[in-house]
Amino acid sequence: MKHKNLVNDLTGSEWKFSTKSVISKAYPVNLQHKLRSKHGGQKPPDLCSDLIKIFTKKGNLVLDPLMGVGGTLIGASLIERKAIGIELNNKWIKIYQKVCKLEKIAIEKTILGNANEKLDQIKDESIDFILTDVPYWNVDKLKKTRAKKASVSKLTKFNKVRLETKDEWLENLHSIFEKCFTKLKNKKYMAVFIGDIYREKNYHILSAELADKISTIDSFTLKANLIWFDQSKSLHVYGYPYSFVPSMIHQNILIFKKEIIDDGTKNS
Repeated sequence: MKHKNLVNDLTGSEWKFSTKSVISKAYPVNLQHKLRSKHGGQKPPDLCSDLIKIFTKKGNLVLDPLMGVGGTLIGASLIERKAIGIELNNKWIKIYQKVCKLEKIAIEKTILGNANEKLDQIKDESIDFILTDVPYWNVDKLKKTRAKKASVSKLTKFNKVRLETKDEWLENLHSIFEKCFTKLKNKKYMAVFIGDIYREKNYHILSAELADKISTIDSFTLKANLIWFDQSKSLHVYGYPYSFVPSMIHQNILIFKKEIIDDGTKNS
């Protein structure tokens, strides 16, 4: 007996390939890459398309509550999905819209403002998949190796007040994803890009801390941690010749599933 695919439109062989825990595909530098790169955390739209294909069917609705320059939205448009993006900085929304016009891609719905507030505009249990890339903790001012001056992050913050501590960063994200949970349909998925960082002689496994924090949201279950090997990243001679410091050329993609059974409790 042939079972109906309830998750996506993939064939059996495509499904098998999509379950790899490491994504090592080299994505093309396209779709106005230079323009989109004005944002420090832009992701390849083709990568976003690949992830969206795994967790949705054609015509489904995708949400990015922290959209940046719209990699998720472009990725959805390329494969016949609809999307909604929320972004605090209108500069990034304008770049997204310009890219779509230049590439003749459908412009998806965007909402300007703080995700914690604007998520209230989205109907509960209306979203088929959430894909987002979170702002990083402590990236406003980064100390450069062998340099006295600091660089300023181009990434969007949660609000206009700089977050000072990791706990504040985690609490803000928890608040956003708690609201995202209510917008997501039951038995649907959320994918979150998050890189670990090396700061002030310490390696911070932010992916694990964020995964633990989101997992405290009742009925949001961590299902996987995919590793994206970003082949566009350059290697640097950090720490030489005194100490080993890694070149961060990967990011984690945390996969969560909303699992509420009929009586309102969590699936086992």
